[in-house]
Amino acid sequence: MDQNIIVNMKDITMSFSGNKVLKSVNFQLRRGEVHSLMGANGAGKSTLVKILNGIYHPVSGTIEIDGTPVNIKSPGDTEQYGLAFVHQELNVCIDMTVAENMYLGNWITDKRGLYDRKATSAKAKELLDMMGVSIDPDAKVRSLRTAEKQVIEILKTLTKDAKVVVLDEPTSSLNEKEKENFFLIVDKMKQRGVSIIFISHFLEDVIQISDRVTVLKDGVNNGAFTAGSFTKDDLITAMMGRKLENSDYEVIQVKEDAPVVLELKDFTSAKKFQNINLQIQEGDIVGVCGLLGAGKTEIARAVFGLDSYDSGDILLFGKRMAKPRPDKMIENKVALLTEERKLEGFVPLLSIRENITLSIIERMRGKGRAIDRKKQQEHSQRFAEQMKVKMSGIDQSVVSLSGGNQQKVVIAKCLSSEPRLFLLDEPTRGVDVYAKSEIYKILRNAAEAGTAILIFSSELEELLENCSKIIILKKGSVSGIVNAVEMTKNDLMGLIG
Repeated sequence: MDQNIIVNMKDITMSFSGNKVLKSVNFQLRRGEVHSLMGANGAGKSTLVKILNGIYHPVSGTIEIDGTPVNIKSPGDTEQYGLAFVHQELNVCIDMTVAENMYLGNWITDKRGLYDRKATSAKAKELLDMMGVSIDPDAKVRSLRTAEKQVIEILKTLTKDAKVVVLDEPTSSLNEKEKENFFLIVDKMKQRGVSIIFISHFLEDVIQISDRVTVLKDGVNNGAFTAGSFTKDDLITAMMGRKLENSDYEVIQVKEDAPVVLELKDFTSAKKFQNINLQIQEGDIVGVCGLLGAGKTEIARAVFGLDSYDSGDILLFGKRMAKPRPDKMIENKVALLTEERKLEGFVPLLSIRENITLSIIERMRGKGRAIDRKKQQEHSQRFAEQMKVKMSGIDQSVVSLSGGNQQKVVIAKCLSSEPRLFLLDEPTRGVDVYAKSEIYKILRNAAEAGTAILIFSSELEELLENCSKIIILKKGSVSGIVNAVEMTKNDLMGLIG
């Protein structure tokens, strides 16, 4: 075997309840390279990684580390082989500090062998500064946004003496500036001889960072590429079996006299955002962007009533909403797709059928107040098919779906309530390129039907492609509002930086 190969997964086959999700998959990782693993939602990428991490055990196949066959029985075994993982669904201890999470299992000690909080915090700050983010190393993780938690998970791998780092969708909540810093860190890791498995749906990221790419489709190997020898279309064809249709959409047209659905006046929450003034009309799609900590998520949560705010007004259909609550906002035809799908988006052990109808459960009741199972099934089936959820059936548990398909279920749940105002926070996080285009079509159709849509996103292409205008946040304040059609990605990056 090539002595340069550090990880060799051969003929890996995996089944769940008799359904084969991986079929004789092969994957090799060389020393000091970035090898990207790609595929549509449900292709088997995360399953393959979880086998390498000892979370799942394959039906057949072998794993070799440094040419030696190994039996990874549990995640606890991986550290002895020099493996470190950042999973798509983040694993942080929310009641510990940022520094304690970054050095978990590897806390810095003093001469007496006791935990040295000050030294651990100082070392953590060095790594945070290297990433170019302003996060307090002594802050409790509970207080952080998803993107900030993702940064902590990435930096955690640098505190370990890892030979192999596996990154599953590490840039899904990072904006362009943060991505640039992340790519610099990856380059430094390569220079130190660390090998990296990079899993992402962002084609530009894969092209920029990869030495090699392996593509999975329906649980089998369906393409192998070397840096400089492939295009975005090559990757899409290998992933989907077809090219992506042209996505040149018409510019969103909103009638001048269209009613204002949402208006914020001097909307303020101390240390989060201040004096936010914006309007969105019926049938419009408006984007909100900014750097990490600019206040995107905090505004969305406060409008929906998940978090409190200090002053200012929320006007919904011209009516002032005093102290909004999620139940009242749902009654008023408002839906929120939260950034934290795992914690707030769905109930893991409930089925797809049950999750899609969560916000409209009262409509599903029949005689005697019992749930009309047939009505619920027909409703959920229609929305699951509209979202093209890859599933074994409508009664499959959501927790067993891939991350991208979980996101589709959460969007279906929101749309099934027929919202007049739809707030979306990072709507395509962990979603493959084809599913993104489908989601964009659905959102545009909803806007044409009169729904006002407000997208909070770190993905600039998403905003430029779908929005009529984009609101730019800096340090919790609106620094500008631009027409999307007049902007390029570089223009927008310059404004938010």
